[in-house]
Formats: sequence, structure tokens, C-alpha cells
Amino acid sequence: MRILSVRHSVPGLRITNDAVLAAIRARNEHRLDESELDAVEHRIQAHLALAGTDVRYIAHDGENVLDHLLAAGRRALADADVRAEDVDFVIYTGIGRGWLEPASANVVQHALGLTNATGFDLLDACASWLRAIQVAHSFIRGGIYRRGLIVNCECGLSRYADLDIGDVQAVDQRAAAFTVGEAATATLVDDGDPDDDFYFVFRNFGEHFRLCMIPLDNAAAFLPPGVNGEYAPLKFYSLSRKLIATTIKKIVELFESEPRLRDASYDICFGHAASEKAREVIGRRLGLPQDMYYRTHARYGNTVSASVPLGMSLALEEGRLKRGDRTLIIVGSAGISVGLASFTF
Repeated sequence: MRILSVRHSVPGLRITNDAVLAAIRARNEHRLDESELDAVEHRIQAHLALAGTDVRYIAHDGENVLDHLLAAGRRALADADVRAEDVDFVIYTGIGRGWLEPASANVVQHALGLTNATGFDLLDACASWLRAIQVAHSFIRGGIYRRGLIVNCECGLSRYADLDIGDVQAVDQRAAAFTVGEAATATLVDDGDPDDDFYFVFRNFGEHFRLCMIPLDNAAAFLPPGVNGEYAPLKFYSLSRKLIATTIKKIVELFESEPRLRDASYDICFGHAASEKAREVIGRRLGLPQDMYYRTHARYGNTVSASVPLGMSLALEEGRLKRGDRTLIIVGSAGISVGLASFTF
């Protein structure tokens, strides 16, 4: 398998940290006194500073976010000079979606004119894109399909941020939502390299599933026996410090246990952009030069499953990613799920 093209599109509404803090203060001034508002603001500021978040882009009210996915998809097809009708499969991947049924891939198939493509959705939180790449690789190496399009639309996610802060302690579970930015990406792959060197490895640590979640309104009915939890539906909760610390530990352990990854050399690295601090720590512990690790968080925020393909698209535009580059992918996700991959671009 080879990656033919990677393109992205982001909404146009630029949001600074100051704008986030102003919105939270305005939303809670009727339920918190001035000292409590100051404490909430200070706590969120500290979280944003630790994460390295500066700006993010989100969709404005009434914006059709699918337009960004379609723009990225059309650009990916045009870059590779591939006709829509020549795509065999489409995988819609990631958290952003408008419904649980039918598969969002059906809408993409129709809207992009992928008349001969079959499709489905794949969801593994922020690790979704890398999971989809592995599935696409299996399809192509197995001779099942020749050409596929992997898309995500991590847009409209700002509605999952709970701006209603009941007390200062609640900030710790909600602050991660204020680092989230939005983006849509499209990745086109085909069978042009039958001798590719793609290598994937994933591990899951389900005992930590409560560290990060966006529950549905019936989530309580699906909790394991003995586990209780009351969460507002469709709101983003994350115990960020414990989540990131545990995920970093698991990523480092997995990398060091894989000689094929540990002993290789790389030209560039892309990761899930949960925070700049996490990227720095992972790079240092894995012995990767900091300038090898491509950065997107400060400029775009945490773009969820779009983080890696967004980074690749930007790096291609900037000339940082070139054909023949040995590439390392590192993702950590809710679950906890961690994944690593290497390949020659």
C-alpha cells in the first residue's frame, strides 16, 4: 500500500484562549461569585498553558461542517489525479458525526460521487485514523480492494464542551475540552507499492476507560457491574493529568518492547496532538529529536483523530514531509488505546 495524498480543511472561526475564558466567565457569572470565577479562570489558564494550547478553529453556528470533509476529499482526489468512481472503499473514521445510524460513510460516498465504493465507519476515539489506515492496509495487501479513501470530520465538537461550571473542582474533568480544535481530513491510499514496509502495533488498557469519555444518554446502562457514574450526555469529560501520564507510560513501554520500531531511524514523526507537553515528554523518552516531531497543537489545538493526517497535510504543504521519508506515527487515545506505526512515505 502507498499513501497517494493527504489533504485537510479547517473551519474559519479562529478562537484564542482569551475568547474561551471570556465565554466561560459570561456563562457562569450568574452561578459563581467573582472569587470563584477568578479561581475557575486561573485553573483553566493553567491547563491551557500546560497543554501548550494557543489558538484553535471551530465551526460557527449553522455552518455545514460536511463541506470541510468534502473539500478535503476533493483535494485529495485531485492531488492524486484519481477519479471518484475509481475509489473502491471509503472509511469514515473519528468522533465527529451527525448520527449513529446510518454509517457516515454512506453520506460521503454519495456526496463525493464515489459510485463504485463500499464503505463503513470506524471509531476508536483519537486513534481512529491510524486504526483505519491499518484496516485499509489489510484490504489492499489482501487483494480485496485496490484503492481507498479514509476521511474524518472532527468538526462541530465545540458543543461537547460543558461551559456550565458548578464549582472549581469540576474544571479538572472539563478543561481538556477547551483545548479541542476542529479539522477535516482525507487520505487516499492504493496498491501502488506491493512491497511496502508498513508496520502497526496497538495495545488497549480498558481498565482506564473512565479517564476520558463522551457518554450517550443511556451510558449508565452499559457500565460494568459495580461501576457507577453520573455524566451529562454528549459532554466531554477527561481526567487529563492521569490520562496523559498513563498514556505516555504505555506508549513508551510499547515502543521499547518493539525492536522493529525502537531500533529504526526516522526522518519525521507525527502524533496525536493532545498537548505540546505530552509531545515533548514522549519525544524525549523515546530519544527522538524534538525537531523531528511535527507540531500542530499550538496552532490548531487537539484535533482529535484528525491530528495525524492534519499534520501530514501541513508538512506536505511546507515541504517537511517528502517521498521516501521514514515516518513514525504515535497515538494515544481514550480507552486507553495506544498505537504505533512506521512506514516509508
